[in-house]
Amino acid sequence: MIRSIFFAAVCITLLFSSPVFGISITFPPESGPYTGDYVLIQEPGKYTLENNVTHAYPVGVIITSSSVILDGQGYHISPAKTGDPSVGIWVTLRDSQGKPVTGVRIQNLTIHDEVTGIYLEGADSSEFPWGRDRSSDPAVTDATLSDRDIKCSGVTITGSRIGIASKDLKAPAIWQSEITGNEKGIFISGGAPDIRDLVVTENTDAGIHLDTTTRGVITGCRIEGNQGPGILLDHVAGVQIWNNILDNLVNIRNTGSEGALLYQTPSNQTNIIKGPKTGGNLWAQGGVPVYSSHMIADADLDGIGDIPYIESGLIDQYPLIPAGTGFVPIEIPEPEPIQTVMTPVPVSTPFTIITGIHAAITGDSIPTEMKAGMSYPVNITLLNDGSDNWLDMHAVGIRALGDAATWGPEWLPVPSGINSKQSYTFGFELKAPTSPGTYELSYQAVRGGQGVSVTFGRPHKKVVTVQ
Repeated sequence: MIRSIFFAAVCITLLFSSPVFGISITFPPESGPYTGDYVLIQEPGKYTLENNVTHAYPVGVIITSSSVILDGQGYHISPAKTGDPSVGIWVTLRDSQGKPVTGVRIQNLTIHDEVTGIYLEGADSSEFPWGRDRSSDPAVTDATLSDRDIKCSGVTITGSRIGIASKDLKAPAIWQSEITGNEKGIFISGGAPDIRDLVVTENTDAGIHLDTTTRGVITGCRIEGNQGPGILLDHVAGVQIWNNILDNLVNIRNTGSEGALLYQTPSNQTNIIKGPKTGGNLWAQGGVPVYSSHMIADADLDGIGDIPYIESGLIDQYPLIPAGTGFVPIEIPEPEPIQTVMTPVPVSTPFTIITGIHAAITGDSIPTEMKAGMSYPVNITLLNDGSDNWLDMHAVGIRALGDAATWGPEWLPVPSGINSKQSYTFGFELKAPTSPGTYELSYQAVRGGQGVSVTFGRPHKKVVTVQ
């Protein structure tokens, strides 16, 4: 079985002097006004933060590769100095090969005091001093039209100008996160957003701002206490907004939008705050749900206030808002099935800039043909491509998987004293099985010390024909 991602432990300790960037984003050189430490992720993998990130460089974490999981493990990302242009996490539009960045997951972390907490790049990033407008570039346009798959979950963002900004993504997904105390909570431009189970509160501007999006859904969210509209619909079409709690001065502001639905057909579910019916939105007034307080009339006893405070004269009359109130109900066809995104092969650049403990298998001398029952001397080379030297307590080595563990040793530990950017070559013996056939041998770089179990890189595979 082919695994689609690799695992890496990331420790924020290194001051980079010569960063390398994908072609989709250009930052000023280190000799310019922006210097300092940051984390650059330019290969597929699962990366875990092991410390808080306080960045002097304008971006804390830069992701320029597809197939990346960034698990913050509850740690924080923040700028060393507030007020300057800063971004907690920047996901580029394209990688170093010019291909769209896809398959990115950002989870389990807190970001605060940034200009933008998480920035998902599109064709135009010119709002930042280092950004630019490349919307006239056909290659960039092609990238924005691709099925980039990027999801944020379990994220808390506070004290920022914009919590999460998404540009030109077909289906940006933001789930189970808390966006509170920012200027604007979420800004999504283009695409069909998938917004679920959020807490969006106490933002001084809009809680959720959708700009020229098409379809998409906002559901299961608690959107309260925002000084601007809870949801700002700016020339959007066909968005479904259902089963939310809204308690803002203006719950929904409609600007040139149509086809919005404020309900969903019930299907074995309960209302978000246990109302008597499912499917619609439950409005609150002063933090008290209207169906229980009856502070707002509920003539049809559907658990939804008859006159919630929505601009453009909208009234939530379950199950569908009436025509002529700012939205025009439309039939929304079933979305086309999403094509499976194949995980790209990682770029073969072993000297990557990765902080902390990291390892990469860079080669082997295993023959592709063997005689049944015969033994062969072989070797595998392991590179320390992280920033830290390997110590005995890190327990770095190579683990044989599947058939490889029966042909030779199952565990190959490195000796102590392998420094950053140095390699170590393991010499050992393999014995071919007595049954002829074609076999795939797999070896995995691993760290198993200090109570940390980390798997680095995809398994290194070698196909061997036994005659």
